[in-house]
Amino acid sequence: MLYLVLAIMSGMTGGLLAVGLQAGLLPHGLLESWAGGDAAGAAERIARRHGMMMVFFCALPALCGGFGNWFVPLLLRARALAFPRMALAGWALVAMGFVGVLAGLSPAVAPQVSVFALLAWCLGMLLQAINMVATILNMGPVEQRLRDLPMFVWAQGLTAMMAVMVMPVLAGGLTRIVLSGADMAPRIDALLHVFAGPEIALLLLPSIGIVSQVIETFSNAPLQMPRVVLGALTVMSIGGASVWVHDLLHGGLEHMVAPAAVLQLALIVLPVLAVLAAWGQTVRVGRVRASVPMEWAAGFVALVLAGSVMSLRAGGMADVHAATLYAAVFALFTGFYYWIGKMVGHVAPAGASRLHFGLTVGGTVLSLLAFHGMAGMLGAVLMGLSILVFAGIVVQAGLRPAETLPTNYWGPGARTPEWQTPVSTHGDA
Repeated sequence: MLYLVLAIMSGMTGGLLAVGLQAGLLPHGLLESWAGGDAAGAAERIARRHGMMMVFFCALPALCGGFGNWFVPLLLRARALAFPRMALAGWALVAMGFVGVLAGLSPAVAPQVSVFALLAWCLGMLLQAINMVATILNMGPVEQRLRDLPMFVWAQGLTAMMAVMVMPVLAGGLTRIVLSGADMAPRIDALLHVFAGPEIALLLLPSIGIVSQVIETFSNAPLQMPRVVLGALTVMSIGGASVWVHDLLHGGLEHMVAPAAVLQLALIVLPVLAVLAAWGQTVRVGRVRASVPMEWAAGFVALVLAGSVMSLRAGGMADVHAATLYAAVFALFTGFYYWIGKMVGHVAPAGASRLHFGLTVGGTVLSLLAFHGMAGMLGAVLMGLSILVFAGIVVQAGLRPAETLPTNYWGPGARTPEWQTPVSTHGDA
């Protein structure tokens, strides 16, 4: 729950920073005064912190530390994570990183603070990943085979294994920046730009686990082609850990040797297409039921398809990164509306949830199509309104007394073990 609260705070902070910058709500004179005459530098610093907030402190902690820590033990029928104190220490390090990165908005704060904040984030996420791997391998029933685990658990485990591989590399790069003593800001930008390759896989893996479970539930059919999906996730995990290719994300495929370009493209696109095929087959054999989580899942699928198409364009991988981040946000809201009743004892109001969905869809489409200009400004305004609506939903979820919900309030399509566990009350949460 601490991870989810931190993610909500980070998402709202990063979202409002982006909305203020994109919609022109931060006056040039104010930026110039605040930054000591360097308005362009202030805008760049805000944009950089927005990206860190949304990826490092909102999407990844919520997808892994939030939903992963909440539901992997339930799906394994375990009492808790393997190392609860390690889980708390990991969260504390991520929270320290959040405070440090937020402080780095001020030009009066030394750039070393941002580097050490990111190092704390790396260590916190590494502890979270080690804990998740240990939990999945050791905390399930003795008779349970790995191949019988729900896809959500597999996705969390493969994400954690990938994080164990890439977090030390990122931490090593940050340590070299500290020891070099040179101008840190451009070096941090360059390192994070290179990290964008593994970052895409880290965002997609747990998102696919959440959306797979929602599609199963509301199609009222087991996931079709499960071995294909598992193979695709494995390729994304191993391949994503090795995609540290600056040119692929910066200059497009034309700057790479042809075989390498094809291989890198295959590692990104082909597993995603295999998963989409499995989801399409699941929907085809089942009977789809409309619901708020299923609508968010459909938005995730649309963004993943758009990202796959963008990857075919020369120099289009930067757009893929933006589409992937928006897709991860849709997966976050998919999980939120799917499990919120299990976490706090009542579901979110349907009207406000659909208003939140509509505003987010409109803002996402406009922001992806036109970041600047009137369309981009309108997109920023819609995203800002969606943040306010979601804030209201969160406040209501926190203050409203728990209800007596059925253990499986989504019906017979929800077959995984958490739906045989009684709904939590506020005290339990």
